[in-house]
Amino acid sequence: MQSTLPRALVAGEAVVTLDTFQKFVCPVDKQLLNLVGDHLACSACAREFPLVNGIPILLNEENSVFRIGDYVHRDGYVGASGYGGSLDRSSGLKKAYRRFARKLSEAPVLGDHFNALEYISKKKPDAKLMVIGAGERSYAGDVTYTDVALAKNISCVCDAHDLPFPDDSFDAVIADAVLEHVCDPQRCVSEIHRVLRPNGFVVATTPFLQPVHMGAHDFTRFTYLGHRRLFRGFDEIASGQCGGPIYSAIHLFRDLLLCMTDNLRAQPFLRLLGLLITYPVRYLDYFFSRSLRSYNSACAFYFFGQKRLSPIPDREIISMFRGR
Repeated sequence: MQSTLPRALVAGEAVVTLDTFQKFVCPVDKQLLNLVGDHLACSACAREFPLVNGIPILLNEENSVFRIGDYVHRDGYVGASGYGGSLDRSSGLKKAYRRFARKLSEAPVLGDHFNALEYISKKKPDAKLMVIGAGERSYAGDVTYTDVALAKNISCVCDAHDLPFPDDSFDAVIADAVLEHVCDPQRCVSEIHRVLRPNGFVVATTPFLQPVHMGAHDFTRFTYLGHRRLFRGFDEIASGQCGGPIYSAIHLFRDLLLCMTDNLRAQPFLRLLGLLITYPVRYLDYFFSRSLRSYNSACAFYFFGQKRLSPIPDREIISMFRGR
């Protein structure tokens, strides 16, 4: 943890002042935080939250799988692969392999995407956005980045179960490939609902048919209807598939190759083999994701919605089923 002056912190090359922290509240009781020396302290419960390289670690440890001490004394959680570029400390052939494999695995997913950010920018040009599980992502505009890892651009380390922001703080929240990694997705969506302003927007993508990824930090999968129910506190603007049945088959085939052995030296070669074999196959999804039946075996789903006052009843949710 970095030693600092009472009202100025140095994060990289940027000077972080007290004003930087005024948008945060205690993740436990949602009360104001005060900058005291080299940490933040809750004005109500007196809990203390350290600053690591100028980044506040705002975790409710009683309700999180993460510990504050891990960020102070070690690097904390850095994601399954160190979030690629900014935290990848490998070199030589290993670094080249990781970059090449990443390009193959992160190739654009085919599907019926709706440009939610363009829609939001037209409705609210000065919208305040918050990103959960930001990783390496970067967006234009007034954006607050959060993560459980000390990733690039983040404003704080926080857990989506207890967001350290006041009610009605943001015009939109983005949770891309996040909700499968939380213990209680409904609580996290409730927190998203809380920090959104009236008529605020949520943009979320969550897997359905995918093997486990990020190891122990992978908990849940959602059918289309299950995903819709998760966001029953929102009116739908758009929703659909992010990768159809072919993408599901690709993920399962890649994992099938890895199931051949637990040998750690063989795994990278099998992973690369799976990526090379399946990369051209992905284009078949253009033909296999057009039917309603494809919703039964899609790879992932996205939801774009607008905050409503009361949740949609389950009887109405059932009528929103897509599939055969």
